Amino acid sequence: MQITKDMNVRKVLTQYPQTLEVFIRRGFTPMKNPVLRFVLTRLVTIEQAAKKHNLPLEPLLEELNKVVQPS
Repeated sequence: MQITKDMNVRKVLTQYPQTLEVFIRRGFTPMKNPVLRFVLTRLVTIEQAAKKHNLPLEPLLEELNKVVQPS
């Protein structure tokens, strides 16, 4: 499965826990806290998260997909 801009951040993190490090590296530091991560990601898509943090969407999606693809 490929991660897309319309996917919910919480669902991505639940299905692919290894993506947490990508989000944190990209500036989503509140996600280090499990409680904040649970609350903040509930209704947010990848695209909305990127916009909120002024990140270009395509590089974020590429990095997320890279960590979930089998080697």
